[in-house]
Amino acid sequence: MPVKIEGFDELMGQIERMANALNTSDEGAPTAKRILQAAAVPVHQQMQANASHDPKIISGDLHDALKIGKVKKRRAGGQHITIGVHRKDWDNEDYYPAFVEYGHGGPAPAPMHPYIRPAFDTRQDEAYGIIRDGLLDELKKTT
Repeated sequence: MPVKIEGFDELMGQIERMANALNTSDEGAPTAKRILQAAAVPVHQQMQANASHDPKIISGDLHDALKIGKVKKRRAGGQHITIGVHRKDWDNEDYYPAFVEYGHGGPAPAPMHPYIRPAFDTRQDEAYGIIRDGLLDELKKTT
């Protein structure tokens, strides 16, 4: 029994228009980039709070080193953003964020003080919601 599909070209055109709309914006930055940057904020804030022994006192080199990176394209397609300590921002002699996260056994052993993974685990649903809602809003504008 033969099957005839109609409207496929129209559907492909709509999908292409939606994809183009996510890569352009009236506000200057591509929509997907703005959405990813907005979704990174709650995780970044939680990471900064976790990096301090006393959440009321948030200061120091580690706190200042926690940043939201740039949105970059993936080789396999899509985009990603990094949050945390970017090694390029530190001198090799003073780089210690990994020792805070995982602890170390040197001459004066230090216990682990995780601040990265707990921040993601705590705020991932909020970040996902920002991405989901942002994309839905933008797709509604294009249809």
